[in-house]
Amino acid sequence: MSELGEKADKILELLSKQNTLTVEELKDKISLEDTSLLDFMHQAGLIELKKEDVRITGFGYDIITAE
Repeated sequence: MSELGEKADKILELLSKQNTLTVEELKDKISLEDTSLLDFMHQAGLIELKKEDVRITGFGYDIITAE
């Protein structure tokens, strides 16, 4: 898996456990340099971005828990 794919998986895992994190908390935990990955995940419907808060969507949760 690519580095971005691994980071996206980690973001979904973190959000599935903590429900809401701030953009800055995610950037620190995942070592993101900017928010382009978060923007992409938001456009794909995996996460919600509201101001500085990031939440996993139902679709994102389904992806991370699929067997």
